[in-house]
Amino acid sequence: MKIFYVSSYGKNDDKGIYILKFDKETLQMKLIQQIVTRDYPSYMITKDHILYIAYKNASSHNDGGGLGSFSIYQDELILNNNYSSSGRSYTHLCVADNQRYIFAANYHIGATASYELENKIITQKISAIRHKGLGPDLLKRQTSPHAHCVGITPDKQFVYSVDLGADKVVMYRYHQGVLMEDTDFTLNILPGSGPRHMIFSQDGKFAYLVNEIANNIMVFKYNEGRFSLIQAIHCIPRHFKGFSSASAIRLTSTGEHLFVSNRGHNSIAMYRVNKETGKISLLYMVHTGKDPRDFNILDDQYLIVGCQGDNKLQVLTFDEQNEKLLLSDSELEIPSPVCIAFE
Repeated sequence: MKIFYVSSYGKNDDKGIYILKFDKETLQMKLIQQIVTRDYPSYMITKDHILYIAYKNASSHNDGGGLGSFSIYQDELILNNNYSSSGRSYTHLCVADNQRYIFAANYHIGATASYELENKIITQKISAIRHKGLGPDLLKRQTSPHAHCVGITPDKQFVYSVDLGADKVVMYRYHQGVLMEDTDFTLNILPGSGPRHMIFSQDGKFAYLVNEIANNIMVFKYNEGRFSLIQAIHCIPRHFKGFSSASAIRLTSTGEHLFVSNRGHNSIAMYRVNKETGKISLLYMVHTGKDPRDFNILDDQYLIVGCQGDNKLQVLTFDEQNEKLLLSDSELEIPSPVCIAFE
């Protein structure tokens, strides 16, 4: 059995963190416990037996939102603390390797923030910087900055913040947790792309950026803060005429395959990775339930997909050696799942 966590945007007391177990033999998922949260848990990561959470404001008084820290103990979560951001909604987060700082992306006001961590407790806000810029999207997703993803570069020299509204990846120095943009390294993306999430290859030489609006993946060579575009490849079939927006992007632990989820086309796209050149090639797409906002990969053998529009989880099996990705019959109802995390 494998324990995993799902964050939910369910209504009222249906929202919160769902603790589940997955049976690798039967592919069945079973709910262990739901923790009701005041705000919407928008994103989660695990690090050294801690579950860190970014919260989106759910208060009608606009005084919610923030960050949370839970200790993982067997199949339970023990609250360390929740830190309110007084109406600031966070959509993504990352933690420094020394676990002294936590960085968060604020989609709604387009800002990147840093907080201090002390013994698993989020103690104080250190800094916050608002982004600048906008884009040409006709659906009004780019009328202002919208930071959607935050991470730390493989060389540990920068905190990067992917801004969907401003079409850029903002690069920050972060001495003692204080964020300072280094404009010499900030990466401007083709206008109208709507960059959402970015991940790196294990060797740190390549970055993979998924663009929500353009529905493509950009591959960059990365070296000491500099990005060089080497490829752009689509996420959905060129003949597809309906609305779609690319969402989550993840690599297998081997680094040999990359996956992207597509909301609208409702699919998981699978790519083969050339680890020497960094370039990727589309193998095929597997249809899922409605709006697969997030998914995660377990043991390079299973993908658990959160279909937000269908209020359910689905299980896909993956044979990496033979490059076979199959949708199983295993499903479980969870209200509006938006993020999936394994320890």
